[in-house]
Formats: sequence, structure tokens, C-alpha cells
Amino acid sequence: MRQAFSSRKKSVLPPPFICYGCILTYRPPHFKPSYSAARDNRLVTVMKMKGTAACIILSVLMCLFAVQARPRGESVPSAAKIISVARVSAARGEQPSVHTDAGEMRAVWVSQFDQHPIYRSGGRMRSEEDIRSMISTVLDNLARDGFNTILLQIRPNGDSMYESDIYPCSKYVAGVYGGKTECDPVGIFVTLAHEYGMRIHAWINPFRLCTREELEAGGAGQLLQWLGTDRIKEGGDGLLYLDPCYPEATELIASGAKEALQKYPFDGLHIDDYFYPTEFELDDSIGYAKSGFETLADFRRANIDRTVKALYDVAHDEGVIFGAAPAGNLYSLADGWYADVRKWCSQSGYVDYIMPQLYFGFKNAYCPFEKILDDWESAVTSTDVKLYIGLSAAKAALGSEGKADEFAGISGKYEWCDNKDVLAREIASIRSRSIAKGFCIFCYSSMYDPVTGEENRLLSEEKCAFSVLLRGEDG
Repeated sequence: MRQAFSSRKKSVLPPPFICYGCILTYRPPHFKPSYSAARDNRLVTVMKMKGTAACIILSVLMCLFAVQARPRGESVPSAAKIISVARVSAARGEQPSVHTDAGEMRAVWVSQFDQHPIYRSGGRMRSEEDIRSMISTVLDNLARDGFNTILLQIRPNGDSMYESDIYPCSKYVAGVYGGKTECDPVGIFVTLAHEYGMRIHAWINPFRLCTREELEAGGAGQLLQWLGTDRIKEGGDGLLYLDPCYPEATELIASGAKEALQKYPFDGLHIDDYFYPTEFELDDSIGYAKSGFETLADFRRANIDRTVKALYDVAHDEGVIFGAAPAGNLYSLADGWYADVRKWCSQSGYVDYIMPQLYFGFKNAYCPFEKILDDWESAVTSTDVKLYIGLSAAKAALGSEGKADEFAGISGKYEWCDNKDVLAREIASIRSRSIAKGFCIFCYSSMYDPVTGEENRLLSEEKCAFSVLLRGEDG
């Protein structure tokens, strides 16, 4: 997940593209926000009230109007009851079947930055007992708030948060790239998540790697062998990238995903928006010249399609679902990131779910939330593809600090500062739709301190509003 907090280099893409955190915004001809508070007057009116009283009143209303608050569909069974049907079948010598999540997904991204302080302190790895206790606190918090799914980052930079035969160990676990780990935090996370009745997906960044210095110092295997060849490119952001045009890169990515799914009983496989980088122009002229494609854009989209299809096949071979979380603006993806999401959403064989990062408010001048949500609902035409929506607690947290959204235009600049119910209204809007079936919030550390487990006090009012909605889902 592209961090909303991090400073980013200016995009080399021509105007009107603007890169901000997880968002590549395109300024289409004058959108008019379609959101109306009248959509659910009882709910929205209460959520606009301030303080604890609002939460209490909203809790009562959620009980009174439970039927209206529930999405249409069956309730979500616990993961403990539905985990690994495919694996049981495989053990019996039967053909694996893919488990498809039922009901509403209420997920959280748990990034490498959320995990790092849990695993390490003072330059050392914490004890297994301490790690287990802190992960339990994470799960306590999420279960209490009504979440049912975790997207756990296990491969942020061409590395591995567990001991791998394919990728060097991550510095977020081992302290240095390619170091050694003293316990298995991923195994602890997966085991405990299932004990809490939660689903957990393995989240990988397919093409992004570490720095050259890190790879030279701690790299091994295929990545180190490719260093200095055309298969690994220098990025304008200081990182290395696998060149998507090489089938060997796809094979390496797919092999790493298969290893993780065979090592741990994950319930799904997940990638986010790191396709072709947007901060700089990747030189793939050699591969393009040999490709036979008429245009560079077609060539690049085909390369991303190949990798996405390979990961889908790996996930289904292991009996789990596969999903992708592209940037939220549908109009920028095909020619900015070279991700042909319209194809993935209209044909079988690419993704089981699509989770666009709609990190926009209702008043965003260029990408108003409900207009972009409408667009994504229209794009998902395959009955084999579910639509989940990525939401940003990070945006809400920054707004609570009084930090304006400088990329939302005049109308949306102070929306997150002036309103403490944006996420709650977005969840309510998602639940009112016929296509969207759930959401995922970025990220855990925006809501809680990963070490102490304490709530982010600056986000307390916003979180109070949407947490009531989450808890109300299961009655």
C-alpha cells in the first residue's frame, strides 16, 4: 500500500496526473458530487452529531433499524468454520475447490510498518512470548471493532516476513535485509487470527524491491543473480524494480506466492497497486522492441495481465481466493499504471475480488467518492468478481490533525478536517449499493498504536462513528 504519510517524488506522468500517497488522481471533466445526505437521513443526521452522545444514540438506532443496516446477503460465518475446505479435499485426494468469502468483508490492511514495532525493539527481535501477546492485542482490537478479515503484508520489498527459500528475510523482521529471524511471527499471526474466527490474506507487492545496497549486502538466489541485468531496473525513488516484461519475473513472483500459501493456511492472496511505477519512467525499450506489440501501452498491460493471471492460478491451485487493490481512480489505471482492471472485472480468470483504493471524500473536486464508487460498480460486470472498497483511516487521521487534503481541490480541501464521520458515511454508502460487498481500511496503525494497542485519540470521534456500524453488522 502506498503510504499516505510518505513524501513522494513528483510524478513524471504528464498533467493532469497527480500522485499523492495511494492516489493517482486524474482530473476528468467537472464531476459533480452525487452524494446526498438524504440517502439515509436517520443515520447520517446522528453521525453528524459530536462526541460520545452521538455514539450512544447511534448504537441505539443501529439496534432499532438493524434490518436496514444489514447488507442484503447472508451473515458472515466465522473463519474457524470455513477455513481450508480446499485443503481438506486435497488431503483426501480430491480436486481442490476455491473457498469464496461469504457475506460482507470488513477488513484491515496490516502493513510492514504496523508489524515492525511488534516484531522488533531496541535493535533486537522481541521474544516470541511478547510478539504473541502483542499480536493478540491487535486481534482483540479488531475483533471488538467488528472486523473479520486481515490483509497481512508478507512481501513489501522483494523480501519475506518469514523464512523463505526464494526471498531474503525482511528487515522489518530481521533488522537487516537478508538477516535471520528468531521466531515465526507470520505463523503466529495466521494461527491466532483463525483462533479469533478471522480470515487472513497474504499481501504481497509483486514488482517492488529493496535498494541496491540492501540487495548487494543481504541478497541471495535469483534476485542477486539478476542484479546488474535488464531484469532488475533502478527506480527513481531509490528502490529497485523487477521489470514486468520478463516472464521470469512473473515466475519468481508466482513461486514466492505459492511458497507462502503452502507454508501457511492463508485464506487468500492479495496484491496492491505496485504495477508499473508512476514516479519515474521504467526503461523497458529492449523488451518492447522484441515483443511485437504495436504500442508500448498494450505491451505493458499484457505484462501485468500475465502476472495477475499467474497469481490467480497459484491461489486457485492452493484453494484460496485472489484479489487486487488498484489505485482508486478508474480512469488513470490502464494508461498510468498499465493495469487493465476493466478486463479483470469483466472476465473470469484474473481476480476473485477487486478492491480499489477510494481514498477520496464526498467533496473531492476531481474524484468525489460516490461518483467513483458508481464507476467501479459499473466496471464490475463478471459475476465471478466481487467488489470491495478500500477506505483510508490515514486520511481521517491526518484531517484530525488539521492537515488539509491539498489534492482534493477547493471543495474537498478541508473535508477531512471539518467532518468526523466521513468513513462512517462511506461505509453506509457502500452498504446501500447492489454490487459492493464490503470494504478494507488502511491501516491498523492509523487506528491503534501497534505497540501499546491504545486507540489513536485524534481519530476517536471518526472511529466511534464507523465502529458502531461494524459491530452492528453481526447484531
